[in-house]
Amino acid sequence: MKKTLITLIIANALTATTAFAAADAGTWYTGGKLGWSHYFDTSTTPRANVGYDSDNVGGGVFTGYQINPWLAVEGGYDYLGNMQINGKNGASGSQMKSQGLQLSLKASYGLTDSWDLYGRAGAMGYRAESDIQGHNRFETGVRPLVAVGTEYAFNKNWAGRLEYQWVSNVGNENQIGVSSDISSVTAGISYRFGQHDDTPAVAPIAAPAPQPAPQRFNLKSDVMFGYDSAALTPEGKAAIAQLYQNPGLQPASAKATVVIGYSDRLGAADYNQQLSAQRAQAVADELVALGMPAANIRAEGRGASDSVTGSQCDSQSGAQLISCLAPDRHVVIEITDKH
Repeated sequence: MKKTLITLIIANALTATTAFAAADAGTWYTGGKLGWSHYFDTSTTPRANVGYDSDNVGGGVFTGYQINPWLAVEGGYDYLGNMQINGKNGASGSQMKSQGLQLSLKASYGLTDSWDLYGRAGAMGYRAESDIQGHNRFETGVRPLVAVGTEYAFNKNWAGRLEYQWVSNVGNENQIGVSSDISSVTAGISYRFGQHDDTPAVAPIAAPAPQPAPQRFNLKSDVMFGYDSAALTPEGKAAIAQLYQNPGLQPASAKATVVIGYSDRLGAADYNQQLSAQRAQAVADELVALGMPAANIRAEGRGASDSVTGSQCDSQSGAQLISCLAPDRHVVIEITDKH
């Protein structure tokens, strides 16, 4: 019944598809374990009225390779302890001790992000030695083993485990006089190599692509308009028509176009703002008349802002000052990509 139960537990573990506390796929781990071993279902030859001190200390070391998140292959060395044989007919003081190398598949099922249940199934190549009635004999063989356990990951590298293991029929009764099943309960700790960093990767934020500089066309107001006027002169209309044929202005039908009017600093600020806006609108209307889509163009006035002359005309007055400030009276056409 016990063997059947263990087999069912192992079969259930082998159907698991999720593991969290197990090592990362494609990495190695190694560890050690220590605990209690127990010999049972013991038989001896010749048959004798004997008793057994079946409990002893057991332990071992192991290493494994994590094939995928839920399946690993594991091997190691186990010291299975020794069993004292007590009784009559010179049997008192006899013993059996055993050890072995094992190889198994380990399947895990995740309960939480850090805690797994697992099962192992494989085989052990053992060496059993008996000392009965002064006769020391040893024998080797291969026997099946199964194990079930639980594993908890303390962090990405270290994990602890608690495990029950069973090995069937260690020792050949006909050769060394004794045979026994051996179970063990051990606590172990393992170290995982090459674990992946738990810190989630942060994708670099791409810098926005630089916007292309707008195309700029600068029109002198003194050519386009009469002094203190927002009506286009014939020369001004001709200049705009010539500008409209410019290869840089032709693709503007699919772009955003802004016509900006500027004035000099003479006069009231409100008046200058109004005059610069009227001149910008006059240029925009002429561009629309020539074929530019009205939806793609707008006009705005900025008055005496963005002076071109700066302070270079400060020492002049009258007609000389008006002439010196002429570069400030201009209209700029800016063409940019639509967003």
